[in-house]
Amino acid sequence: MSLWRRYVPSVLDNLIWFILVGVVIFFATQTDKFLTPINLRNVLVAASVLGILVVGQTFVLITGNFDLSSESTLGLAALIGLFLIVPPGSPTWGAGTELSPFISVAIILIMGAAIGWVIGALITYGKMNNFIVTLAMLIILRGAMLRFTNGQAVSSIDSRPAEIFNWLGHESAFSLPWLGKAPISVLVMLGVFLVAYVVLKYRPFGRELYAIGGNRAAALASGIDPDKRIRQVYMISGFLAALAGWMLAGRISSVQSDLGEGYIFNVMAAAVIGGISLLGGRGSIVGALGGVLLLSIIDRGLNLMQVSVFWIQSIQGFVILLAMFIDAQKVRFRGAVATSGALIEEPELPSDATPGTSAGNPTSTASGMARGDVA
Repeated sequence: MSLWRRYVPSVLDNLIWFILVGVVIFFATQTDKFLTPINLRNVLVAASVLGILVVGQTFVLITGNFDLSSESTLGLAALIGLFLIVPPGSPTWGAGTELSPFISVAIILIMGAAIGWVIGALITYGKMNNFIVTLAMLIILRGAMLRFTNGQAVSSIDSRPAEIFNWLGHESAFSLPWLGKAPISVLVMLGVFLVAYVVLKYRPFGRELYAIGGNRAAALASGIDPDKRIRQVYMISGFLAALAGWMLAGRISSVQSDLGEGYIFNVMAAAVIGGISLLGGRGSIVGALGGVLLLSIIDRGLNLMQVSVFWIQSIQGFVILLAMFIDAQKVRFRGAVATSGALIEEPELPSDATPGTSAGNPTSTASGMARGDVA
């Protein structure tokens, strides 16, 4: 096999940054409003909710699963959060409980983690297909949003507790040179990415997730409990979806029953185009951040160019298709490299070699993956 073919997967893994630079240059030459402080802040604010969802999805994807329900978890968390603290009737349409916003936030974050646990339990204990389970949960949660509000939008108008609830999505922390005020939502998103980076790269938990996604049978043979880890990553995804819902509710101050609808397509596209494999076991959280920034930049750039909303949807669809194409090519080239490597004759082991240390032994392979020897 040609030497260049061995490096194609690495190039594809980092392709997001080349695309990102090209897109920024393109929009900067098309409109003078693109490289302005207010637009860059808008790009980052728009990326904050998507980014938190993508982090949760990344944990799930690395294990070889996916979570279609995160958009509905986001919507339900946003709605319940406001529903519990604003007065009943017009114009707020709350539940009338008027709870403390701190209690409301705790409830929705616990609810998000609980939804994730239920999904993980159905997949691991019930041996159900993750696509069907998460799709069903998406529909169930969307129906619950309609039931709670009877189709009315829950609003935080003239509600002091709601102003506290809106803090995460609405307030800024401090000022930066040239860029101006740094939104708290952006800082929280970057913090979530930083924690995820440390966990996935340096902690045993993260290495075990890669081992499960790379070879579940080998991971099980090495002492890892795949079912337990899968339940945990779905809880992480649900918790972060609820956090994103709280953030989004604070930004828009009004929640309708269709909030978050269609988010999952952008979430999957951002993760995959950022290098996260749909087959599991591969991908970088840093690349996923690049995917989030790319989609946010494309959306803002097209709006500044006053491109029709119909064309924007078509372009977003093309980006999703491009993400799937890149993922397919990574699988293709890695398979070709692996096949080529298998054809190379391996040296004969010495007669006193310790049993279980050969390259084909699944236990030793998974143990190495859990230690971080295998990416």
